[in-house]
Amino acid sequence: MCSRFATECRRRGVRLTEQRLAVYRALARDATHPTAETVYARLRVAMLGLSRASVYRILESLEMEGFSRRVSTTDGVGRFEANLANHQHLVCRYCGRITDFEADPGITLPKGVPGGFVPERLDVSIIGTCGKCRRRVGRHNA
Repeated sequence: MCSRFATECRRRGVRLTEQRLAVYRALARDATHPTAETVYARLRVAMLGLSRASVYRILESLEMEGFSRRVSTTDGVGRFEANLANHQHLVCRYCGRITDFEADPGITLPKGVPGGFVPERLDVSIIGTCGKCRRRVGRHNA
């Protein structure tokens, strides 16, 4: 995945810095949909010159350039992923765990969508309670 990222950066003329590659690699290797703070914490020891602000800027640019996407959560904290394959998310409202799943590809736009609107991707997050939290909080609370 990282070699494809590097190739695509070069093809698009996107500057491929050591920091950009490290942030992308951190996303590509982490299926938990990490926050910017999590990415920074994982990289800061190995990359002493990496600042928190740089991680935020790089994540924002990766999203804007279409190399990653932001995942909707219940707490408003940005979580990111490099997996751009068509998939959706189950989000636990207790622990915040995000699990990928594939939605029905036959979902269509509702009637009354403004003329000229062109969908780019389907972004569905189903909020609920994961099995682990359900056992912990009990059925009556979940």
